[in-house]
This record gives sequence, C-alpha cells and structure tokens, in this order.
Amino acid sequence: MKTIHTDTKQTIAMNLVQTETQDIFFPKGLIGFGEYEHFSLHHYGDDTYTILSAQEDPDVRFLLCNLPWDFYPTKDLVEGLIAENLDEIDEEIYAIVCCSKETPTLNLRAPLVRRDNIMWQVVLNGTYPLDYVLD
Repeated sequence: MKTIHTDTKQTIAMNLVQTETQDIFFPKGLIGFGEYEHFSLHHYGDDTYTILSAQEDPDVRFLLCNLPWDFYPTKDLVEGLIAENLDEIDEEIYAIVCCSKETPTLNLRAPLVRRDNIMWQVVLNGTYPLDYVLD
C-alpha cells in the first residue's frame, strides 16, 4: 500500500476553485446512505480532493481523495469488484476523507470506484483500515 501525504488539515480545508461538476449515479447507494442514488461530483484544482454531494439533499456531502490506480494491489481490488459483480473499472478510485477527528483520516476499506457517470462503493478485505491517518 502506498503512503498518502498531506501537509495539514488546512490543506484539505483550502478554498479551491471548482473546475468541473459531473452527475453521478450510485445504483446501490453508499453504505449508511442507501436512500441517496444521485450525486454531483465537484472537481477542484489538481483533483487531489473532490466533493461528492447528494442531489436529493445538498447537506449530504463527502470529501474524497483521488487515489492512484496502483494504490491497491490488483488482486485485492479485483476481489472487491467481483464481490460487487463488476468487471474492470477503467476510471478513478476515491477514498472518503473523515475530517471530524483531530487528524484527517481515509477510509481505505471501502473505496469508491467510477466508470463514466456510475460509482460503486466496494468493500475490501479487513486488512485495509477504516481510519488511515493522513500525515
């Protein structure tokens, strides 16, 4: 697993210029938010961080960290995709960022994968942390 670095929590909270917005459909919803299927993906600057907001309720939003494709070993990601009855995803992988703690963390156990305008949350095996600390 590769290390993700960020200078401080302020890096995440910076006011960035939005560059693009895409409509996204979650056919299975997100864990704990299954009632929401339609989201907007807001891209900012260099796309390191992205905002995902529910179209049905704009107060439901998530900060995402765009992960490089080689972040997860191929075997682990493929097993997660097979469990969701998906074939290969050729676009992007995101981790949800939790900023409610003193130090921001990433949920690496349940990444979001995107193909075109459809996203899925894929639950991987238990070796990946729910609260990987950003340093």
